[in-house]
Amino acid sequence: MLLSNFTQAQQDTIKLNEVLIQSAPSPEVFKNISRSIRVISKEEISQAPVNSIDEILEYYGGLDLRSRGPMGIQSDVSMRGGSFDQGLLLINGAPVNDPQTGHHNLNLPMMLQNIKKIEILEGSAARWFGSNAYSGGINIISEPSENNTFDVSLKGGQFELFSGGLSANYQLGSLSNNTSIGGSRSGGYTKNTDFRMWQLSHQTALSYKRNELAVQLSYLDKGFGANSFYTPKYPDQYEQITNSFASVDYKRNSKKVTIGAQMYWRRLNDRFELFREDENWYVKQGDLYIHGSDTAGFPTPVGLYPYQGHNYHRTDVMGGQANTSVSSFLGNTAIGIAIRNEKILSNVLGEPMNDTLPIKGESDGLFTHSAARQNYTAFLEHAYRTGNFSISAGFSVFLNSDFGTHFSPGIDLGYFVSESVKLFVSANKAIRIPTFTDLYYQGPSHMSNPNLKPEEAISTEGGIKYFRNSFHASVSAFYRIGNNTIDWVKPDFESKWETQNITSLNTLGVSLSAHYSKPNTASFPLEHIGISYTYVDADKEADEFISLYALDYLRHNLNLVFQHKVISKLSMSWTFSLQQRNGNYYDYLNNQEQAYELVHLVNTKVQYRLKNMKLFVEASNLLNQSYMDIGNIPQPGIWVMGGLDLHLNISPKK
Repeated sequence: MLLSNFTQAQQDTIKLNEVLIQSAPSPEVFKNISRSIRVISKEEISQAPVNSIDEILEYYGGLDLRSRGPMGIQSDVSMRGGSFDQGLLLINGAPVNDPQTGHHNLNLPMMLQNIKKIEILEGSAARWFGSNAYSGGINIISEPSENNTFDVSLKGGQFELFSGGLSANYQLGSLSNNTSIGGSRSGGYTKNTDFRMWQLSHQTALSYKRNELAVQLSYLDKGFGANSFYTPKYPDQYEQITNSFASVDYKRNSKKVTIGAQMYWRRLNDRFELFREDENWYVKQGDLYIHGSDTAGFPTPVGLYPYQGHNYHRTDVMGGQANTSVSSFLGNTAIGIAIRNEKILSNVLGEPMNDTLPIKGESDGLFTHSAARQNYTAFLEHAYRTGNFSISAGFSVFLNSDFGTHFSPGIDLGYFVSESVKLFVSANKAIRIPTFTDLYYQGPSHMSNPNLKPEEAISTEGGIKYFRNSFHASVSAFYRIGNNTIDWVKPDFESKWETQNITSLNTLGVSLSAHYSKPNTASFPLEHIGISYTYVDADKEADEFISLYALDYLRHNLNLVFQHKVISKLSMSWTFSLQQRNGNYYDYLNNQEQAYELVHLVNTKVQYRLKNMKLFVEASNLLNQSYMDIGNIPQPGIWVMGGLDLHLNISPKK
């Protein structure tokens, strides 16, 4: 799970089965893992007609992405019918899930051009990652280049869109470094959908004999009009977020023993305005927020209850982990421990504090509530291969200061029918502890439940994989038995949402994928093609209650991506997506319950390559479809943009 400086030599054929999976307890060759894993390469990311990490995960990873805004402004990621709180996000092996809410998980301080690859493991993965890998894990991996390079990217388009970025890879003695800065802005595709965002990151890596050391520092700052994001009753919302992240990784490799250690820290500041405060929106006058003749507030039987002010949250996560793996004639054994401390300061979430704390940068904001908890994890894993048969089994023990001790075992079995065909089955248990929002949030339309229990799941899967040089395909069926599943529910549309533990929620599905990348020596125009399809069905009906999240999953999710040459220097990339979402939402405009419609999206990108430059034009939602990922939040229609990417290779390392 720790950052590795693994590099793959160029060959005449692209051997996907030789890709090293860094997310395993000890790094393992792709074809030897008896689980459903998808690897998205740097080349795929650079060619894709996308603008953010969430779009890469949706079209190239085949995951369920529910966007509230474009360009990665705010999205929720789900896996195999799970909720946005049930998947684990990692940056170079460091878990970065936000303990306040999974809505923040994709507020990642990472730029697309700095990502080396993304590894997606679907299915319960607690024995690998510990708590919160309930429906799977996503590890986003980056590292500096060993060449001295300088990159410039510029992009502009409809809706006053402009973005730009600078990135430099440079050598300082034995140190490989990358420093990047970038930003984007837009006036918005409709009322209150404007945004602005910028980020800064730095990485340093050192390799000495068998030792590797890596340091990462990154920062994200973004603000956006959140039109109806969390409740359509009050559409004039706004959110301001900053995210700071730092990590230090150490790894030592030898023929028989690998040792790794990591420390990380993450801080996220969030200001949420239910009534947007701005000179063109609501302006605070005394104790009231006024917009023209409108006073911000909530109607009650005895009159208007004035809006009291914004919600402020600061979450701090600090942790460390260490592991070692030993190879012998008995196989490979990995053991590890992890410690993680989670804390929140807020004016609405947590327990009341004896003393208030001022909020930096906010003249009238005070932290009045707080909560903290500690997590401890230990794992043991053993893998053994003999002939065509492989087995990997292990467990993790998770201790939380609020929710006690939990045991998560698992086993994966694989059998190579031939060199290219592999059968596999797996069974794994996972848990997820409630977020601070689940436990404490009270609002005009929400009511929390401080007595929630952790949710648990047992996931089983069986399937077949096919490997042949540059082609990889898999088909699998999965079944997840969920107990004490956490969801926001209510008995009717007039009631408040309340968090509850649903007794059980069992999910079954089928997943298939196939990916082909053209060998370097081939001359035909097709460069890459990939297809993924997932079918999901949950056996819990909504007759007893209205579900906000647990039953609003993608029943059918089909994605097709391909890249091809037009002429020698001109190429095109395409993504096609067909999605049918289960569940309903309440249409506040027409005052009625509404089913989600079938969504079909087409994105394209045309690139012209010069010696050191790529010129491109791209369009998202090329068919200009009207659609919603989340009820009452329309997504943008066709959005055309263009720009350039400049790459200068200054002095390759010798």
